[in-house]
Order: sequence, then structure tokens, then C-alpha cells
Amino acid sequence: MEYKYKSEGEVNSNPWEMPTSLRSTMDQPRQPPPEGSIKEVVMHDTHAQCAINQTGEHWGSKNGWKTSTRASTTPTKPLQHLLPVLVDIIDQMDQVASLIAAVVHDLDHPGRTNSFLINEGNSLALLYNDTAVLESHHSAMTFQLTGKDDRVNIFKNLERESFQAIRLIIIDMVMATEMTKHFEHLSKFVNCTKIVAKCEEEESLTGISTPDTLSLALSTPENRTLIRRMVIKCADISNPTRPLNLCKDWAIRIANEYFQQTDEEKRLGLPVVMPIFDRKTCSLPKSQTSFYDIFIHDMFDAWDAFCDVPDLMGHLQHNYSYWKDEELKEQERKTEVESIVSDVVGSREQ
Repeated sequence: MEYKYKSEGEVNSNPWEMPTSLRSTMDQPRQPPPEGSIKEVVMHDTHAQCAINQTGEHWGSKNGWKTSTRASTTPTKPLQHLLPVLVDIIDQMDQVASLIAAVVHDLDHPGRTNSFLINEGNSLALLYNDTAVLESHHSAMTFQLTGKDDRVNIFKNLERESFQAIRLIIIDMVMATEMTKHFEHLSKFVNCTKIVAKCEEEESLTGISTPDTLSLALSTPENRTLIRRMVIKCADISNPTRPLNLCKDWAIRIANEYFQQTDEEKRLGLPVVMPIFDRKTCSLPKSQTSFYDIFIHDMFDAWDAFCDVPDLMGHLQHNYSYWKDEELKEQERKTEVESIVSDVVGSREQ
């Protein structure tokens, strides 16, 4: 079974694309931002554009969906839906680090999972001791690329302390996309949503708005870390919250990549990590609904409770209904075929 998807150039009308305002600053001469701001020293001059071009070369064309297009479409939407109060919590360094982490979070991805690389004895698995292999590689590659060439070193004008701080944030965010820690990160983040709920409850009872209290409670280093992690996690696996046409297209891309991995595992005699993605037997609708049920619903419910994202939740509900309907149709077709086969076999035995 080979699911078809559009060519790279046909994936358009993308609501996750880089904002027009940001793209225009890369295409036209820029006015310098306020002197000394983190945005100035990281994003000013030509370094940002050169860095984007350089990282694009490391989003391999052989990989069906982890391409430079995905890199540029990952970060934007969840960041746009932060509560206004978070302006006082997610500062300029957090914002810039979040954008960079989102762009590089799958940098130089080989199109295979961590488990595959470990089972294969891949050099990356050996280098990173079988622990968060790809996430370690993505973050390391980011600083290798920027560190070896001043033309793409967007960090070159940062003071040492600022560089160390933004580097730690980027690494932590990229590492947060490692799915074995998904439920741990989510459980901790849910406690943040309880802070918001408590402040909203007090406001409804007293009629007194308490934005300062909420900001203070959420702006602890621990909570800021949890919020950043959830931002990139929601962005990383946000395909279920896209419009249906885009959701289907990228789901097919992902499935084809996993089919290729399963094929290679069989060919090499390795353990099959994801048996559901056998191209001969895979039910794409079933794989999607299972993914939604296990990972997506709880995470986006928590994100919605935290910062109210009705448009994303609307897409999520619509897409889930679509895959559920497709799963039911597939099961009905399977039952019908089995019935026909049973009738044919029974007639031959008579």
C-alpha cells in the first residue's frame, strides 16, 4: 500500500507558514530594532537568512515529510495563541529561542526513528548512548552549523551569558520533542493549567481581575520551562489541528516514511518497531485515530484550557471525526469482502 501525497510545491495555502511580516523582513532591508535587544543581536543583518538557507540544506530531500517546508511550518500557530498575559512571561529570549528550536527540531533527520537507529547500531545511537538519539543530534547539529561559519552564526553578537542561556533553552525545547517523555511533560504542564483555572475561578467569584497574580505564578523558571516545552510539543505534532486537506496530506507523508522503515527492518532482520505500519496491512484511519486517542486529545485539551485555541480545537474535532468515519467505512468494506469470500468458499464446499 503506497499512499500518495502532493509534491513539495503543491503543499500550499498553509496557515502555519511564516508570518508575512517576518518573511518581508527577510526579503527587504531591515530597520534595526531597539539597540541591545535579543532580537537585534540574533536576528539582525543577513545572518538569519543565511542560517535558514543553511539549515534547509540539512532537511534531506530523500525524507518524504521532514523537509525544509515542514521546518518553516512548524512553529508559528501555537505561538500565536499564547494568552496575552504571557507577554510578561515569555520574554524576547524565550520567543526567539522558540522559533529557532522549532525550525531546527528535526534538523538532519535520517527518516528513521530512534528505536530503528538503536537496533541497527547506527553511529548516532552509539555516539549518544542510545538516549534521545535524534533529538541530541538535531540540537548538536544546530550549534555545529552556526559555530563553524560566521555567515550563519546568528548567535555571534550575543554576550557569553546570553548565548549560554539561549543555547540551553533551544536544547531543552528540542529534547522535549522526544516522545518517550511525552506523558511526563504533559502531566507537569497540566499543573500550569490548574494555576490558570484557579485564577479564573477567583476572578469569577470576586469580580476582580488578577493578571499580575497569574503572571507572577506562571513566570517562575520551572513554569516557563514547562510552557516552552509544551509550545514546541504542540507545534511538533500539530498536524491533527490543521485544516483537513493539509492534515490528510501530511498524514500520508508520515505513513509512507514509516512504511519505508518497516520495509527496511524486515530486509535487515531487525525488530519491527511499528508493526501497524506494514504497507500490506496498515489502516491509515485506524493509525490516525489511535494517535489522536493516545497522544493528541489530552495534550490539546490541556493547551486549550491554558490559552484558549478554539480554531485549533475545531480542526482537531473535525479531523478526528473524518478519520473515525473513514475507519468505519474501511471496516465495513472489510466485513463485506469477508462475507463474499465466506459465501464463495461455502458454495465450493457444497
